[in-house]
Amino acid sequence: MQLDARSVQSRRERALREELSEDYGVKKAVARIRELTHGRGYGYRRSLLSRALRLTRSMSPEVADTITECKEMLGYPYPIEIYIQSSPEFNASCFREDHGPTVLTLTSRLLEQFTPAELRFVIGHELGHAALDHYGIPMPITAAIEDMAGTIVSRHTALKLYAWARSAEVSADRIGLICAKDPVAAASGFFKLASGMSSDRVRPDLSAFARQVESLASAPEAREKPRDDDDTLDCFSTHPYNPVRVRAVWAFSKSSPYLNAIGRPAANALTLDQVEDIIDRDLLLMEPTYLQEKSHRADVLRRLLYTAGIAVANAEGGVSKAELEALGKLLGSDHADVPSDPSKVIADLDGRIQDALDTPLASRAQLLQHLTIIAHADGKVQDEELGVMEIIAAKLGVDARVIHQTIHGAMHPID
Repeated sequence: MQLDARSVQSRRERALREELSEDYGVKKAVARIRELTHGRGYGYRRSLLSRALRLTRSMSPEVADTITECKEMLGYPYPIEIYIQSSPEFNASCFREDHGPTVLTLTSRLLEQFTPAELRFVIGHELGHAALDHYGIPMPITAAIEDMAGTIVSRHTALKLYAWARSAEVSADRIGLICAKDPVAAASGFFKLASGMSSDRVRPDLSAFARQVESLASAPEAREKPRDDDDTLDCFSTHPYNPVRVRAVWAFSKSSPYLNAIGRPAANALTLDQVEDIIDRDLLLMEPTYLQEKSHRADVLRRLLYTAGIAVANAEGGVSKAELEALGKLLGSDHADVPSDPSKVIADLDGRIQDALDTPLASRAQLLQHLTIIAHADGKVQDEELGVMEIIAAKLGVDARVIHQTIHGAMHPID
């Protein structure tokens, strides 16, 4: 049975894609990217040919068969080349230019340590991105690319672009799950990505992993039964990567579109709209609403983000231009100037933290995630910056794991 990828596309992704595709700034940004990267597809493929292993059917019939099966299921018409890069990390990516083959890249460790079902999920996920043309709006560069007047898209549009990108991951995960036909394998793959571990010494407790988002306002169909000993932190559920995606996969695995696609009975299954309602509420709680809201609470959080952002940026060698630019993109261009005396700004930090303690825990956790963007703006989170963020987290009553998981997730997602 051939699957139309759009039939399982996330409702939120579809709506945002339609809106963003008509946005003047997005159109201009994408045109600028194409102008600057013309011919990149050939150059990228050539670089892989020179430094990675191009996998052929004779080398790995299993991988070749998996790709063929996923292609046929999706009716994907383009040729695919698969490359193996030497790396100790679990990662995968996919790239396609207007001309030439689709290029799928897996790291050596992922190929060695993922089970066949987990590998089918990863390959299906990557082909899902290609089938739904997620490369039509390249992220994150579309949100960041500049011309002579500065960033091409507005801050408001940039936030929508990131929301679309998160929803696009949900769509690709659904296609990956249909290819794998095994929600446990999909979830265990996420566990390996999140933990970096595949040893038998640590058994993946997928129920506990999924419960990292249990306190979000989701429908009961996607939850485990309540447990008295559940010590999951609300703030941990705002992490935008693996735990949220695990529950989205579990919810979709109970839906009639999934069960129909893999030829199983769909009696009493969830409708796709019911799945969307579950997932939308999780995704909405991950979005930076306090950066857009007009309320006293949002003002308190924005003031804290500015002060805390300066404190983090100043922790190692002073405030850099890249860090100020990151802060400006979050709060607006009027915050993109280096303060004449950062110490005077930082002196207000404790007071602003105190003011923010009345705001929701999820919002304080979001703010910590935004601080990691500032810290990583110059390419690396320094130990001094990490220490300042951990102190701020403790004073805000947010577990520091939010910081560590966000940094890890940003550096090692499934692309």
